[in-house]
Amino acid sequence: MRIIFLLFFLTTFLFSYQTEEKLKAVVIGKVAKYVSWKDESSSNFVITVLDNPFGNMLENIYNNKKIHTKNIKLVYINNITDLPADTKILYIPKKDSYELSMILQDISDKSILTISDIRGFAQKKGILQIYFFARKLRFKINLEVAKKNKLYIRSVLLHIAKIVKDES
Repeated sequence: MRIIFLLFFLTTFLFSYQTEEKLKAVVIGKVAKYVSWKDESSSNFVITVLDNPFGNMLENIYNNKKIHTKNIKLVYINNITDLPADTKILYIPKKDSYELSMILQDISDKSILTISDIRGFAQKKGILQIYFFARKLRFKINLEVAKKNKLYIRSVLLHIAKIVKDES
């Protein structure tokens, strides 16, 4: 009986993990539809992923898709110094506070929508934090940082998010 319970628990856990990861991957492109960038001149919509936590999931989701009438180009990097200049979205996976601070400082003057599921990400000057509460997907948005980076976030997205400020 214990083995059956353990197998049920593990398969449920793995299914929910896969579902959460897929939801995060889908959200990256969905939220982009509600954001405008100061410079829309590039030919592709570049989504850059640092230390890819998604495997090939993004290719499966965004293959032959468009955002703002532009083809999506996925770029995977292992170091922030390799960030393409035309990046519109940067997904940042789990990082320690110091490393996250350095990454966000390096891109603070760029018009890039930063997205992460790191706890406290929006308060640490990230723009959009993804989290789950009561098994539902939620967002936190640091609107001050978004405005500073010349990003316009439509009210539709702001209404479903919790607006936060930097830690002081």
